[in-house]
Amino acid sequence: MKYSNLKLFTKTCFFLLFSYFSFAQGFENKNIQAGLTTSFGMNFAKMGTSKMDNNGAGTNFSIGLLIHKSFKDSKNFGFSSGLEFDFNSIKFESTSNNLIYYNYSDTEILPSSKTSENIFLLSNRKHKTTQITIPIFLLFRTDAIGDFRYFAKFGLKNSFLLSNKIVDNGTDMTSPSIAKENKNMTSKNEMFFLQASLGLSLGTEWNFIGSTSLVAEMSYYYGLTPLFSDRKEEKETLYTIDSSGDIKSFSNKATLNQLNLKFALLF
Repeated sequence: MKYSNLKLFTKTCFFLLFSYFSFAQGFENKNIQAGLTTSFGMNFAKMGTSKMDNNGAGTNFSIGLLIHKSFKDSKNFGFSSGLEFDFNSIKFESTSNNLIYYNYSDTEILPSSKTSENIFLLSNRKHKTTQITIPIFLLFRTDAIGDFRYFAKFGLKNSFLLSNKIVDNGTDMTSPSIAKENKNMTSKNEMFFLQASLGLSLGTEWNFIGSTSLVAEMSYYYGLTPLFSDRKEEKETLYTIDSSGDIKSFSNKATLNQLNLKFALLF
């Protein structure tokens, strides 16, 4: 009796699955697809000051949601958006002909006018940022070729800063001077709140079961907005000291380009 019930249950499940996969809407005809996405990439800072330099490629990792939506009466044109959390690292170093300092207290980096605090001679710096990103892209897709179709995207990647932690290597100038790593430093309002980038993506979509697809795409983003705020002189933290002993404060200046490989599972 139990065997008969199990056999009946197995046949019923097979029939339901067969019906679903036979009559489910084809992936190329779906008006909207949504699912989970993750990406890995590299960050390249383009400098806007001669006092600091790019210190190699940083990293990017993101997780979130991805949406592909076709325009009305068109399966080849649409838009792509979503919501992602980005975790970035960006690396800088002082140039060989500049000695760069800042003043600090505990983990807070202070304006250059706070000369009574600890003084740090900066060698290199890593920013570790967390951002929330809303991409808005036009989507161009080919007709399905078997289980595959190919696409291109063009549009804006809009990222909003949630947190910025700084790791500095250099020399603590407190007597006696010692080599030191300053971890988890903060510098209020140093980074610009919005990072907007112009992006181009090329990718492929593989319909591997039912109407579920695996998406892979390679993207390049060109930074449009500055990484750092253009602070007033009294709020600038980094400074050099000229031959007469006067403090010359400045703000770091850079934009960010990214190269990313993204994967997504769309339903």
